[in-house]
Amino acid sequence: MTKPIRLAVAGLALTCFGAVGATAQDEGTVDLVLGSSGSPFYQAMQCGAMARADELGLALTVSAADQFAADAQIPVVNAVTARGPDVAAIVPTDMQALIAPMRELAERGTKVLTVDQTISDVSILETQILTDNEEGGAMAADQLAQLIGGSGKVLVITQPPGSLAQDARTAGFEAALAENYPDIEYLGAQYQSNDPQRAAEIVTSTLSAHPDLAGIFSTNDQGAIGAITGLRQAGAVGQVKMVAYDAASAQVAALKNGELQALIAQNPRQQGEVAMDIAASLFAGEEVEPVTMTEIVAITSDEPDLADRYEYIADCM
Repeated sequence: MTKPIRLAVAGLALTCFGAVGATAQDEGTVDLVLGSSGSPFYQAMQCGAMARADELGLALTVSAADQFAADAQIPVVNAVTARGPDVAAIVPTDMQALIAPMRELAERGTKVLTVDQTISDVSILETQILTDNEEGGAMAADQLAQLIGGSGKVLVITQPPGSLAQDARTAGFEAALAENYPDIEYLGAQYQSNDPQRAAEIVTSTLSAHPDLAGIFSTNDQGAIGAITGLRQAGAVGQVKMVAYDAASAQVAALKNGELQALIAQNPRQQGEVAMDIAASLFAGEEVEPVTMTEIVAITSDEPDLADRYEYIADCM
């Protein structure tokens, strides 16, 4: 159970990092550091957090760097440390590089938790809010195998190693292929660094080398959006089946018009809500579980209503 906190409701303002924030209060302050600004996923998380913070009476400040990268995010975390909130919920963009700044934040008295992603040293954390990314990767393998009839060449487009979530999705996909689909030839993972143009180039160059490419799994929305562009440029939409993590509006539209065949959707709004629930519990001195898992779901092209339900919509902006 959470205990409502009597604090002023947050107002919004842009920070120097291009993110939104809220008014600070004398007590019970919460900071939410997103993975990056401008991402539909993190915007939906922000909206969930803001709505629940309003319900609970929490004073919430939201900030984000303009890129999903450790060197961009560390100054944002350092700014949070300088503010010294009571609780900080952080989406760490690198499981190693964010340890030191988050440790300093914790050592100065802020209760720190992670959302969506996490760090390799969890000893400084109050709790983690995660999804089962390995299971999501395995779900993607099952969907793609079904779409290509259990045989053919497949490719993964993902982030460079270092992101726990992206690494786990790739690992889950690879493990499921190795265990269950011996007739699928895995071409390996290529890295797009949240750059849709790079993802498009990966697709066109892979099709030049492997014109019989049967399927693609993208581990996030930016890779998926770029991969669709690459398939259009190569005239291979529909010929190459595609499964992607996330449910940004562009992905849901692509699912409905046949450019993409299945999605593995998370619930970022729920993640933001849970972060605020846990912050309220910490304010109340209650014990919290070490890990809270949030939902993931596979959505196919014949389930448009389900796609609408899980679409990442920022209804607070």
